[in-house]
Amino acid sequence: MLRDADRTPAGLLVTLSWDADTEATGIRDAHFMVVGTLPDHRKRGVATTLLAHALAAAKGQGYDRASLVVDSASPSGASGVFERAGFVPKAPYIRWALEA
Repeated sequence: MLRDADRTPAGLLVTLSWDADTEATGIRDAHFMVVGTLPDHRKRGVATTLLAHALAAAKGQGYDRASLVVDSASPSGASGVFERAGFVPKAPYIRWALEA
């Protein structure tokens, strides 16, 4: 969690890794499950700072890669933040649903 100068939360990044995936693939992946910036703190570099810190920590802890899933149609501009951090699209993701 990143807090501003007043100690108010500004953003959050949650990383998960699954031992079973590492065993199956031989790749230790730091998966960024949640990357979020509170509205009052957007466009101030919060997500960029969180990503830089998380990527450095993952590298320091011996992870082979970092990954995340993002809605490419999101109006938040998240895709651009991730691309600037060095992430590249690897596979399309389609979510199917059947409304009850």
